[in-house]
Amino acid sequence: MNGLAVVALIMLAAAPALADPVRVERTAPDHLRALMQPPVVPKEILPPRTRFTRSQAVYSLPKGLDGLAKFDPALSHLCQRGAFLQESDGFYWARTPDKRYGVAFSGGANLVDPQGKRQKGQVYFFDGQDSRCRVYVGEQARLMPNYIGQGGRP
Repeated sequence: MNGLAVVALIMLAAAPALADPVRVERTAPDHLRALMQPPVVPKEILPPRTRFTRSQAVYSLPKGLDGLAKFDPALSHLCQRGAFLQESDGFYWARTPDKRYGVAFSGGANLVDPQGKRQKGQVYFFDGQDSRCRVYVGEQARLMPNYIGQGGRP
């Protein structure tokens, strides 16, 4: 009987704890998120006006580069090493019957030249922009009859 009284006493003592559980208040809804959810990534904010430009043909060379531009081994070597490049590969380009060349100007338009190898009044034609890059140099004054420009001749 003594054992029965002890059990009854334990049940009476435990009854209020079972009837009134401690409530847990959460401060933010993120506490309820599952553990394996990916993190919340903020949306990308774009500038109010995004400007898009297209590549543009600037020279039409019906006979190719023959007589208008010469291969430059020193600049080609620098191009292959990434030290004399077009800023955007093919942004300006020249069309020939057999090939399309990227174009950069000595004034700095579309040209990356950290070593200062450009020369005034020259136009640089790029055949590729990788480890096989070949650079051809022509005089801008001599190339002007073949200049197309914006919305120029076909």
